[in-house]
Amino acid sequence: MAATDQQKLMEILVETERVADRILANKQELVQLDKRRQDTREALRYIEQHFPEGKQPQRLWITIGSMLVKQNRQEAIELLRKDQRTTEEDIERLRGEQKELVTRQRDLEHERPLRGFDLKPLSKTEIAGIRSNLPGF
Repeated sequence: MAATDQQKLMEILVETERVADRILANKQELVQLDKRRQDTREALRYIEQHFPEGKQPQRLWITIGSMLVKQNRQEAIELLRKDQRTTEEDIERLRGEQKELVTRQRDLEHERPLRGFDLKPLSKTEIAGIRSNLPGF
């Protein structure tokens, strides 16, 4: 094997390891974001059940990052919902990046692309169109 062939092989192996490390890091970040999403969902549910609107207390203690802050009930709910939206956006962004990385990894390993890995769910308008054209769906 010539030196250039060995260099190419090493470059491919290094790139494969780099992509694999990024895939694993994304998986770990997805787990952390999902835990954050679930904690936020639980906090919203707890506030709605235990502190109904119009009843005392109207100020609640919530954590924002590493700070403990006393907020009005409505402001606390708005902050939690905003956090929920940003977490969902981060999760979707990472899932899209994950699909690209897995495709890149399979290319580097000279394997066939995964079938069905790039599927996306139907939108509400697409589902409505199907339902209007297919009775019983």
